[in-house]
Amino acid sequence: MAKRKTGWPFQDGFLNDGVQEVHLFTDYRWNDGSMSRRWHVEPEDFEADLAIMRPFSLTPSDNSDQ
Repeated sequence: MAKRKTGWPFQDGFLNDGVQEVHLFTDYRWNDGSMSRRWHVEPEDFEADLAIMRPFSLTPSDNSDQ
């Protein structure tokens, strides 16, 4: 039986145009060491180099509102 490939999000890319913030993509790290990017918009419409990168965590950093 083959090992199942699983992935975890580790960062998001956003673009702020002064009026709104657009979630451009989410980057995933896979258990085989590879990485991939899931685009939430058409990649040709935006410059990924201008994106604001934010680390992604599956665990909350502050439980005060829970």
